[in-house]
Amino acid sequence: MPPPAEMNAPPDLDRLAQSVTYAFTVFQNAHWPLLGQTLPRLLTTAQTAVAAYPGADDQARRARSLLSQAYQVTASTLYKLDEFGLAWLAAERGFVLAEETGDSLLISEAARRVASGLMFMNHYDQALELVRADIDRLEPERGGGSPAYLSVYGMLFLRGAEVAGHAARPVVARDLLDEGHSVARQLGYDGNERFTAFGPTNVRLHQVGVRLALGEGAGAVSAARQVTSDGLNRLPKERRASYYLSVARGHGLAGHPDDAVSALLTAESLFPDEIRCRPIAIDLIDGLRRSSSGTRSEQLEQLAARAGLTNHD
Repeated sequence: MPPPAEMNAPPDLDRLAQSVTYAFTVFQNAHWPLLGQTLPRLLTTAQTAVAAYPGADDQARRARSLLSQAYQVTASTLYKLDEFGLAWLAAERGFVLAEETGDSLLISEAARRVASGLMFMNHYDQALELVRADIDRLEPERGGGSPAYLSVYGMLFLRGAEVAGHAARPVVARDLLDEGHSVARQLGYDGNERFTAFGPTNVRLHQVGVRLALGEGAGAVSAARQVTSDGLNRLPKERRASYYLSVARGHGLAGHPDDAVSALLTAESLFPDEIRCRPIAIDLIDGLRRSSSGTRSEQLEQLAARAGLTNHD
């Protein structure tokens, strides 16, 4: 048993930073059950660190930054699992902490996740207002922006386009996607600065997502064809998993059940947690199963069983 002084020592911030990086890495590897085990302990440790380092010195700011990041990866995970209320709470707390640090990019990362919560709660005007305000705040630095800056800045346009798609505003969505593509060209490669996965390929993935949000299944499938295998393979697993799920959803909307099942089977073979854990995937499988009479119906039933759906669901 460690001595009392060691038991009461504040969390080591370097070790906490490694834990935050680990959580983002697990997220980008699309391991949702592992995140469920990791995040509660991470949040507890980060909260303890903030309590242990009050004030406004460098250690206090770093502790708040790490807790903000912990809340942000928690929010992103909960959004994936359709736990929108809890995700919104985590995103909002992450945003408050980010503002306390004064870290410009951290604030933008947190704002992007708050905008997601507003979008999922159908507060589209507020979400777009938040995104645009943060774009305007960062805009003056664009000319000499670092790769990290361009990645965070560019992701704001992609989130705004997603919001506009859900709000049925195709012109706004297209303009924001165009701006995001411009920033990606300025960056010049598919990167992963600050765990954004931002670059030209991620812009194309968001073009697919926007088409889905607008209810354009055939348009989403067409946009997906612009994503190259080389570009896709440069992205983290979470982004690739999202791509295949989007392709499946597009085919489902377009009335191509066999192609939808094929995309789901590909996704499952590469990223099983994405298909077996995410409600959006399970709902798609169930919907296809209930309506499909295609040639892949037996494979679809087997997939449904692996996703935990029974014949009576």
